[in-house]
Amino acid sequence: MRTIERPRHVGSFMFAFAATLAMACASDVPTQATQSEYATAAARKGDAGAAAAYTVTNLGALPGDNSSRANAVNDAGEVVGYSCCASGNRAFIRLSGILTALPGGGNALAISNGSIRHVVGWAGPTSLPVKWTVVDGTPGAPAILNVGAATWGAARGVNDAGAAVGNAGNEAAMWDAAGNLTIVPTPQGFVRGEGRGIDNEGHAVFVFSRPDAGWPNGIAIGYLRLATGELMPLPANAANGISYANGLSAVNGGAVQVAGSIYASASTPTAVRWTVNVVSMQIVSTEVRSEISHAVGVSDAGVATGFTEGQSNSLRTSAVRWQGSELFTLNAFKGGKEGKAWGISPSGAYQAGEAIVQLSRKATLWTFPSP
Repeated sequence: MRTIERPRHVGSFMFAFAATLAMACASDVPTQATQSEYATAAARKGDAGAAAAYTVTNLGALPGDNSSRANAVNDAGEVVGYSCCASGNRAFIRLSGILTALPGGGNALAISNGSIRHVVGWAGPTSLPVKWTVVDGTPGAPAILNVGAATWGAARGVNDAGAAVGNAGNEAAMWDAAGNLTIVPTPQGFVRGEGRGIDNEGHAVFVFSRPDAGWPNGIAIGYLRLATGELMPLPANAANGISYANGLSAVNGGAVQVAGSIYASASTPTAVRWTVNVVSMQIVSTEVRSEISHAVGVSDAGVATGFTEGQSNSLRTSAVRWQGSELFTLNAFKGGKEGKAWGISPSGAYQAGEAIVQLSRKATLWTFPSP
């Protein structure tokens, strides 16, 4: 299975920092987006058909850095991610169109809506889960989240109240708005877990895994954890396949939509959307793409974000927008290529990710007309 460099680890629980640093330290000098790097385009469905026009922006990097990646975006268009490599990874937030370093370094993986913004990720030399609070446009110092007996971890999803999910060492973790830790028990047969998203009603998605000789990155199954505590497996289509749950929507009509990837074999990831009734605890539908692809986030209306891959051993990728039954390819900014979209705002008006310029990546924002 190909390891995907994913803040929430689409296909692997190990940080892919070696590859990140090797790519990030290339000599791509410009660090801020220039007017020529803005572009307006239309999303393309294959070679024909178009969605609404959108704008794509190269967000640049923090001063002194030459590489960056956007991991998440909210309905205000505020983007979070990391910039590299003048002095290692530095978490950032984009406020009023300007990249601002978050205190403590590290990597910002998720951001909330609301009058007070909550940003979560990891920071510090040992990689500890943290939460930054942004009040009146000013980010505060990172609050280190409790990891119990563990010595490392990361927070990967946050809701508007500031409740978060992630991992404390190898254990799946949840933190309430005050930072109190709850370890989510690992289902029988698995040895590792992590939370990847949480909505405002407290429903959350997790992935649990175990080593397996037949799968290079191990066997994994995505789960929806209801606010009442029940864990619901989100199975792959193949009986011996694996699944990853990467993000979830708000509750609409008693149901949530979960975006993820399923694998029938190690080289065939396909994007998936599960619709789950949180009252009856039933999977209402399972929509699966035919392309080699990943869905890594979903809006409240069910629009998924992600990327497609080329065939086996190909490094070619394209950012995509999965809207209704159609999959639209998103262009990179001028001079960019190999796009990946990692996050989508709850309204679906923004998608955030990256594109490659020469040998380094640049954080990227796609902006769509207001729904």
